[in-house]
Amino acid sequence: MFRTLAASDLLPLWIILGLLGFFGLLILVIIFVKRHVASLQIKKDEITEEEAVRQELDRILVPIEDEEIQKAMEEEAKKNGQA
Repeated sequence: MFRTLAASDLLPLWIILGLLGFFGLLILVIIFVKRHVASLQIKKDEITEEEAVRQELDRILVPIEDEEIQKAMEEEAKKNGQA
């Protein structure tokens, strides 16, 4: 009715636990090295809020290439006293 477990019955479990332990240790070593070795650290460039807004606007807005539309917009701006 009940069967005792032999060491060979647990071999797949030990293999899986060994692999998990190995890769877990490898990940911990990589994290430690990346935090403490200066040449491997990622450097973030700090930019001001104004520069971030300017970059976002340059990315979104498309310059007008049609000369007729540009002239019409300039004339409208002059008419309204903006330029």
